[in-house]
Order: sequence, then structure tokens, then C-alpha cells
Amino acid sequence: FTGSIPEDLGRFQSLKVLKLAGNKLTGTIPSSIGNIAVLEILDLSNNLLRSTIPPELGLLDGVLKRLDLSNNTLSGRIPSELSQLQGASILLSNNLFSNSSETAPLRLCTLSSVKAFDLESDTTLCPMERNFLSDFYHSAKGGEWTDSTYWVDEYTSYCDWKGVTCENDRVTKLNLSNNGLSGRLSVNIGNLTSIEVLDLSDNDIKGSIPTEIGLLFNLTYLRLSYNAFTGTAPEGLGELTKLQLLQLQSNRITKMPNITPLDDSIFNESTFITDCGVPSAFKDPMECDNCTMCCNANEDCFPQEDTRIEEWGFNSYLTFAGLLIPCFIAICGVTVLSLYFFRKYNNRENTLTMSRERRIEDDDKYALSRIGKNSVYSYFVTDKALGWVVAFATLGIQVAILIFFVNASEAKLQEDTIDIQFTWKCPRDSDECRNTADLKRIGWFIFSMLLIAHLAKDSINGSKLIYHSSRIRHTLGSRVRYFISGIGLCSITLFAIYVSTVYNMAIATSNTDIIINSVVVLFIMDLDEYIFALLEACNDKWTAHTSDSEETSSDEEARNESESSITEMKKEIERQKTQIASQQEEL
Repeated sequence: FTGSIPEDLGRFQSLKVLKLAGNKLTGTIPSSIGNIAVLEILDLSNNLLRSTIPPELGLLDGVLKRLDLSNNTLSGRIPSELSQLQGASILLSNNLFSNSSETAPLRLCTLSSVKAFDLESDTTLCPMERNFLSDFYHSAKGGEWTDSTYWVDEYTSYCDWKGVTCENDRVTKLNLSNNGLSGRLSVNIGNLTSIEVLDLSDNDIKGSIPTEIGLLFNLTYLRLSYNAFTGTAPEGLGELTKLQLLQLQSNRITKMPNITPLDDSIFNESTFITDCGVPSAFKDPMECDNCTMCCNANEDCFPQEDTRIEEWGFNSYLTFAGLLIPCFIAICGVTVLSLYFFRKYNNRENTLTMSRERRIEDDDKYALSRIGKNSVYSYFVTDKALGWVVAFATLGIQVAILIFFVNASEAKLQEDTIDIQFTWKCPRDSDECRNTADLKRIGWFIFSMLLIAHLAKDSINGSKLIYHSSRIRHTLGSRVRYFISGIGLCSITLFAIYVSTVYNMAIATSNTDIIINSVVVLFIMDLDEYIFALLEACNDKWTAHTSDSEETSSDEEARNESESSITEMKKEIERQKTQIASQQEEL
């Protein structure tokens, strides 16, 4: 047949099958065909029909099973009404549709209603990324979004959809943060292989993160925080070597794969964030060795970074203290021995100006005045074995209590035993976390003044006792007692300063906090005096060794000066005697 199809063909209301394929029909397709209410098959393929497809064909919804208009010269926009032909097979290949700038209707390309569409694989008419985004839209309940401008519009370019950014018709950015998304994250997200930025934060997306997200090898920015994702994060995240930011906090993710540390030069502490802090919403907090920030169930966060001590190669604050104190004791011991042998070599203090018993008694009084008469440490300058036990026990108690503070200062963000305050906030509307702590330099200045005021005296007195133990006039037992007294006083003071510093560095969040924390630690340093007062209250005989010692260090210094003068006078008398004897010999 030749010629055109009659316009009044629609009058044949009982027509079920119309096959005019393989002719030389020209002209346009009559719109009246859409009025044939029972038409099941319409085959006009392999003709010379031109112009556009009449949208009235969509009126055959629910009836038409096959529409074949292939191999013609049809052009223009494919009507979206064809998407209404539910269950129909639509064949439109080998026409001129690809010559126009129009794409095929989205619902035709996604086969959301029709049975088949032979142009679905034509990337010009049916861009694949548009199909993937459409699936993403429906999986995330797009109909409930806060703003879904142009999304799943039949003809609008997907690059103009809300939150979508393209380069060369390829999706490079998808930002739908705080937009009311819910449902699940479609596995087709993994087919957007050119995407570099994916921000779906602050929504209510549920289910697990699809493993297909590991196929986004160009991804540099992934923000899925503040959603309801569950389960284990996909292993594929470790394959995203270009990632510069990964934020997964405030979800219900229970396990993270082993992810290579990300470059934190751009986003700093905000580079890699998960829910690896305490308290956790789960029995066992998530472990994330390479995270730069750990958040807890209260949406408070804290940087997971090496402390200064760890940068020096130590595992913990306690390990460092375990080396610091013995080194200090060793240095003091070497210093005392050096002073002792120096004095002995130079024959210092060989002349006794008073009885040995009196000298020992005065040395003990001096030592007692340095260590403090109202402290159990005063037992160190005595030879009472039980007193030494009490002194060492008190020292041990102080050290044990201070160790609790050291352990509580460790940056082990997955352990409930820490006292670290999670002072950082990672806002929903920003990819940058900020520290909300209000600790200023004035707070550290006050802290320093408190330490100086409270501990400087003990440090000085302990140092004097250590120096005092180097005098050669002492017996070995006296030197040991004085050295232990001084080293004990200095060591516990040094340890208290160290503990107070690291504890405040870890948990102090304001100027008042640092003062309160310091007072608590310094209170522990007075424990030796409280125990002494307790012993004195129980039985004053237990503290009688301090009652006879009333001379102060100034008395000791005055006596030393007097003795020095006497020595000089004796030397002068001896010189005069020698001179007189010499003169007598001459006479």
C-alpha cells in the first residue's frame, strides 16, 4: 500500500489488530487511532511515516499490548503518554528520534510501567545515569523529600535535578543533605562512576550501606553522617584511594573495615569520623584505628590522634612516667655520689668541732625540718622500722591514687574507664568539626601558680635533703636515710606535677575545670600529713620523734657559721704558735 493512513480510521471501534507493516505508507499517524478502545496490536513498522507520534495513543492504556512503529522516519519528542501503556511492548527503533536534543520519557526508559522498550539501551535517548538516579529517588522515597525539584521529570535533564552536578553529562556531585530522604540507599549508586562528591548527611536513610559504593573510585568526599544506616560498613570503602573526607558518625554502624589512613591535610580532624567513642549505643564500641575523630552516642566527639607522649614512642602516659621517675632517681643518685667523692678527695669536713653524737643529732634535726614535722615522711629520718613501713605505705597509696588519674587521662576513646571529655561538635550542617572547650591561657597560668604555691616547697626541701646526704661526715646509714627522704619527697612531687598536667590536658574544658582538677590532685599530696595527724590523735607517742626537734634550719646555719669561725681561730692560733716557736729558736 501507498499513500497515507486515513484520519477516520478511529471509527472502527471493534478493531483489535491493525497491522500495516511492510508497506510504503507516508504522512503522519492519525491521532484518531487512540479512540479504538479495544485495539490490542498496532503495527505500522517498515513504512515511510514521518512527523511525531500522536500522544493520543496513550489512551489505549490497559488494552494495547504491542506498539511497533519501528523503521519509519518519525522524529521529535517521544510522547510521555506512551508510558501509560501498562504492560505493552513499545518498539520505536530505526527512526529519527536520536537526531533531536530530546530524550525519551523517563518512565519508558526505566520500564516502570511498560513491558518492553526497544530504545532503553540507547544512551542518547535513555541516559543510563538518569535511570540510576531515578532508582535512587524511588529507593529513598523521593515523593517525601523536602525539595525534589525536577527529580524524575520525564524530559528535564537529570543534570538540572535538585542537588545534581554534572560535567560532560556525567554526574560528579550529588548533595542532598538535610532533604528528608528516607528508605534505603539504592545499589545503583555504585553505577555513578564519575561521582566525586556524595553528601547524603542529616537524613533518615535506613538499612546497610550498599557494597556497590566501593565502586566509586573517583570519590573524594563521602558524607553519610546523621542517618540510620546499620550493620557493617562495606569493605569496598578501603578501596577508595582518592577519599579525602569520610564521615559516618551518628548512625548505627557496628563495625568498620580496615581503611588506610586518609590524608588529613585538607579537613584535619574532620577527615574520618565514626561512632568509635564512649558512651556507645552498643555494648561494644566500634573500633576504628585510623579514624581522625570519634563520636559517641551523645553526638559529642573527640580527636583520635597520638598524644605528645605517643609521638615520642611511648605507649601511654604511665609508661613514660615509669621511665621518668627512675631516671630522675638515677640522676640524683649519681649527683650525690659525685658530690660525696669530690668532698672526700678535697678533704672537706674532716675536722669535727663537736661530738659525733651531737653532730648526728643536729643533722637529724635539720633533715626533719626539711621533710616536715607533721608528715609521716618524717619517719624516714628515724631508725624506726614500723615508721618506715607507714611512710612507704603512705607513699604507695599516693602513687596508686595518682596512677588512677593517669589511666583516666589516656586517649583510649573506646574504653569506659577514661575521664576524657568529648568537647568537639561535628554539626549536621557542616563538614567541619569544632572544639567547644573554653580553656584559656589564663587557666593554665592559674594552674601553674597553684602548683608552684603548693609543691615548690616540697621540691626545694627534697632537693636540700638529697644534697645533705652527700656530706662525708654522715654514716652510711644516715646518708641512706637522708637520700631516701629527699628522693621520696621529690619523686612524689614530680609525679604529682606530671599527673596533674596530663590529667588537665585530657579532661579540663574550662578555666574553672583546671582549677578544680588541680585542687583534687593536690589534695592527694597532703595525704601524708592527714595520716600523721591520725597517728598523733590515736597515740601521741607514735609521733614523739618530732617533739624534741625545735631547732630550725636557721639555727643549723648559725651553728655552722660559728663552727667555721672557731675552726679559723684554731688555725690562726696554731699559726701563731708556730711563729713564736720559730722566734724562740732564733733567740
